Amino acid sequence: MSTAPVGAQEAAVDGDEDHLLVLAPPGCGKTEVLAMRAAHLLATGLVRPQRKILTLTFTNRARDNIRARLNTQLGESRARRTTDVVNFHEFAVRLIQAHGNVVGLSGEVIYPNKTWMKKTLASHTSDWREQRSAGETLEEAKRNPFNDQQLLERLEASGNELAVAVERERQSVGYLDYGDLLRHAQLILRNECVAAVFREHYDSVLVDEFQDLTMQEFEIARAVTSTNSMYVGDPYQGIFGWAGAAPMEVLSALKDDGYHCIDLDISFRSSPAVLSVVNALSVDLGATALRAAEPDSWKNGGVAYALAFDTDTVEAAGVVALSDYVADKYPDDRIGVICRAEYRRAALERAFAGARHKPQYWDIALDTPQVASMLKRQARHIRTELAYRDQVEDLLRRLSAALRSSDFETLNDVQSACDQLLGMESMGEDLREVLSRIRDVRGTSASEPGVHVLNAHTGKGQQFDWVFVVGLEEGHVPSTYSKTAEELFEEQRVLMVMVSRARRGIFLSHARQTSNRYGRTFREGPSRWWSAIAGACQPVPNFVRRLTGCD
Repeated sequence: MSTAPVGAQEAAVDGDEDHLLVLAPPGCGKTEVLAMRAAHLLATGLVRPQRKILTLTFTNRARDNIRARLNTQLGESRARRTTDVVNFHEFAVRLIQAHGNVVGLSGEVIYPNKTWMKKTLASHTSDWREQRSAGETLEEAKRNPFNDQQLLERLEASGNELAVAVERERQSVGYLDYGDLLRHAQLILRNECVAAVFREHYDSVLVDEFQDLTMQEFEIARAVTSTNSMYVGDPYQGIFGWAGAAPMEVLSALKDDGYHCIDLDISFRSSPAVLSVVNALSVDLGATALRAAEPDSWKNGGVAYALAFDTDTVEAAGVVALSDYVADKYPDDRIGVICRAEYRRAALERAFAGARHKPQYWDIALDTPQVASMLKRQARHIRTELAYRDQVEDLLRRLSAALRSSDFETLNDVQSACDQLLGMESMGEDLREVLSRIRDVRGTSASEPGVHVLNAHTGKGQQFDWVFVVGLEEGHVPSTYSKTAEELFEEQRVLMVMVSRARRGIFLSHARQTSNRYGRTFREGPSRWWSAIAGACQPVPNFVRRLTGCD
């Protein structure tokens, strides 16, 4: 984003309204708007001396990114004195440590560690389906403001005996899972005296990515909202409904609460050609159409091509040929090859084995890029003669021991990474061999020059100079498992997230025939959204047809 806000961005930064709802589509500079809003509140005295601004985020990466922007706007010393930037779980821990007695939490508690939950489930049954069902039942129940007794009653009513047994064991040892942190925080803030303390301490609350809020997290944020609050996000990028996120419900509640709504409509990320594709999806979803901040600065307005192939094998060869061409021509650029689901990538991975520019695979969804370095560093000490699963268990033990017990979110990232590594056993007997597929990155961005292969959810929040969105067939995008109107609505938002990662150019593709890992072939036809996005693209040049073998 430019150093000075413009248009709707300026209204979001300098607006006189106490409560602002900023709809920020991809590339509109929402993080900069948040930081500038904080600077404005401090400069105008809306945040009093000795009071602070609370900024709530979801992930370590988002937290660190906002902190960096605040340091730039305010200077490190002033930012530290005047702002608190925490994710929801960190904030919940602070609440529990200071006011846990309000909900009956006294003495020492055991803070989240996925190893505990995993081992406890496994101690009751080896059936992974039963373990998953119990885990999902527990997660759903804990999104409610239940005390421990009410939670047990809810679980007993569900009929899931494993979930009941695990919850009884959790309560007996004083362990708190991630859902317990938020549940107890919600209950603590229902005590008006405690909520008043926080409202007095914070003169402003800024909430990032409101589309990822569950209704429970929304209540937590609203309880500490003082006279100045801002919610920033994009409900049309809400793709975590499976985790309880309720983007449209939160949007509706904010509007009902009288929040002044500002639509950001200038993209500082993407070329006009890319935005044509983004708008073809977003306007249909109900979002505001985007325009490029400096349309004349993009050579030929950018690139957007729609490529159709006979088979997924031909598609894969064409994508690799074109990504090699782009990487040769623009060696400092980042190229993202995004596939909705990993199972659709088989032909692509085979083709990339012969590529001039070998890709880095984002097989593990890492919130904090530095976690990749930690995984690789600790893996050097793992004995390769161990069975693969034992290697992963040893890695998790080493990483857990190396981290501070208070660093809950990084520990969560590590545990999630190890869970995903367990599912990659078929890729090799040596854990270090599997980890070599993951790029070792430092900083707040996980994308560096070169080719990156990823799935839809792992790239959320990232951007690439060039993006290939492959496999746009019905049954894949949208997924064949998405049946209801809300599920299909979320699938369209997933596609929106994929295409909006692109800066300079985007290449969309589908294949008329695909095959799964067992050799079964399918003819599903192009995605139901293919006509709209392909219609927003430019004519495919002849050299691209010759290079890729597309129609």
